[in-house]
Amino acid sequence: MNTWTSRIVALCCAGLSSMAMAAASAPTPASAPLRVAIAPVAPFVLPQTATPEGFSIDLWNEIARRLHLDFTWTLLPSQPALLLAVESGAADVAIAAITMSPERERKVDFSLPYFDSGLQIVVRAQNENTFMSTFASVPWLATLQLVGVAVVIVFVLANLVLLTERRRDPAFRKPYWRALGEGLWVTMLIIATGEHGERDAPGVWKRILVPAMWLIGVVLIAQLTATVTSSQTVARLQSNIRGPDDLPGKTIGTVPGTIAADYLSQRGLPFRSVHTADDGFRMLTQGDVQAIVYDAPTLQYWVAKRGNGVLAIVGPVFRPEKYGIAVANGSVLRKTINETLLAMYEDGTYELIYGKWFASGR
Repeated sequence: MNTWTSRIVALCCAGLSSMAMAAASAPTPASAPLRVAIAPVAPFVLPQTATPEGFSIDLWNEIARRLHLDFTWTLLPSQPALLLAVESGAADVAIAAITMSPERERKVDFSLPYFDSGLQIVVRAQNENTFMSTFASVPWLATLQLVGVAVVIVFVLANLVLLTERRRDPAFRKPYWRALGEGLWVTMLIIATGEHGERDAPGVWKRILVPAMWLIGVVLIAQLTATVTSSQTVARLQSNIRGPDDLPGKTIGTVPGTIAADYLSQRGLPFRSVHTADDGFRMLTQGDVQAIVYDAPTLQYWVAKRGNGVLAIVGPVFRPEKYGIAVANGSVLRKTINETLLAMYEDGTYELIYGKWFASGR
């Protein structure tokens, strides 16, 4: 019995020893490269580049360099897939332009915020309702005021014509109001043609009065034209959507599964799905949607790069939000990432990276 016991103990020890050696030789999770999930969302992760580029890419590269982390990029097709990848264990880290929210905090852990953002609206620069918008864009009050001034000036000029012509022209030797009618007719002819109509006996006063009246008429017509055309030009560069309060009743586009989509859904505003920037531009320019609601820095980037004056950002940034780096719940990476971010804020590295992709200084 003792011999068998000794043999069993020896076999157990040998088995444990071999298991320990196998465990020691097997690669540990810590030695495997981190899987960092990204998705195209300019300018944080630029689409269609040979190697990943963007603000978030530069930020993570610096974090990984400081922490001596070996990692590989996992490119996903859309932003909503990022958190699912971390939550399911398909990725260890996710970074792009991921908005932090209480609901998302229950599924993954987030680093300290590294970017302040919010939602904004982009529309076509041209007004959409041609006739009605043109009619509404006329500055009626200013036009009526200008017409009133013109009537007074023409009235004064007609009286000057009447006084000048009364002595020698029988047409002006009528009762005042009939003679004034003749004066108004002559005044309008002078303004329209620059001539009195009689060339045989111009007279000194007529030589002075006719050019002066014509010049005054030109100024009045030019002022009226400038007032109307300038206001209509401004109207063409504006949309009847100027902020989130104007969105009800409009056709809206956004990226499904994002904070922008949640915002619209919470307010009962239906939207059409936009999957790429090209899709969004096409839908806007072709009139499939009247506005696109999305993250402000991304809209600003694309309008500046590819808007070509056809698209315009309208209204202020609303629904403020913050971007963070996502890791699995309970991951030890969160603490080290936070410490590195704080160090980058303190030594100015963050500002250098920010200045490369956005305006210098926040």
